[in-house]
Amino acid sequence: MASTVVSITDPTRPVIRDGVEVTPQRDLPTTVWVPTGTDRLPLVVFASGYRLGPNDYARFCSTLASAGFIVAAPSFPLADASRGLGLDRGDIPNEATDVSRVVDALTSGSVDPSTSARVANGQYAVVGHSDGADVALLDGFGSGHVDQRLRAVVSIAPDAMTGGVVSSGIPLLLAQGDADTVVPYSNSRTVFGQVTGPRALMTMLGADHLPPVAGGTKWTPILDSAVATFLHHTVTMPRSPNGAADAFAAVRNGIPPGAPVRFETP
Repeated sequence: MASTVVSITDPTRPVIRDGVEVTPQRDLPTTVWVPTGTDRLPLVVFASGYRLGPNDYARFCSTLASAGFIVAAPSFPLADASRGLGLDRGDIPNEATDVSRVVDALTSGSVDPSTSARVANGQYAVVGHSDGADVALLDGFGSGHVDQRLRAVVSIAPDAMTGGVVSSGIPLLLAQGDADTVVPYSNSRTVFGQVTGPRALMTMLGADHLPPVAGGTKWTPILDSAVATFLHHTVTMPRSPNGAADAFAAVRNGIPPGAPVRFETP
């Protein structure tokens, strides 16, 4: 699986940490995984968690790309510790806007024409983990943040949403381990109640915070398959009145009997 890093910059917004301008523009180096071939594929933007960056999620992103998606993972200035700009969780709303800017750049051909030529259309899905899961929820359901191009949201181990929640109708797949030692599992249950559109919650029984995503656990292949299946039904396939219901049914049917997960819809 080939990956490259493309330079994406938003010159209209500075990076501000704790009320102090750190840089006059937001630089968003973005790792892009593109399957070999010439066919046009859906775009998926992956949002990393706190202190982490695209390299920390390379296994998950490359696995998702191998399932038939172009996956783009931006490095957020105040969330990726490797950037050396410091950390500030208050920057999460700006990261939600960063996702839209990455989509702008990769669909317009302004930064990487060869990748843009492979993107199926201007629509996309967003997948996020931990603080990145909060970013994904903002893009799909946060008042003042919803991107109309967004077709699906996957939120893995999010915080409960604060502020206004919009009934956007975008399908949502939530996933979290009920033994998460970083983000309380109850947060996913709260989000499950906050969002009123089509949604499902996959509970990974006994799983902690990062290991299922990082890899090498009994939950990892189930999570990988569930996310890919959900995205294929919501982003790859044409829109249909039963699209979300079909997506959730396909995810449920793909879970092996006796697997350590619980899958539920409203």
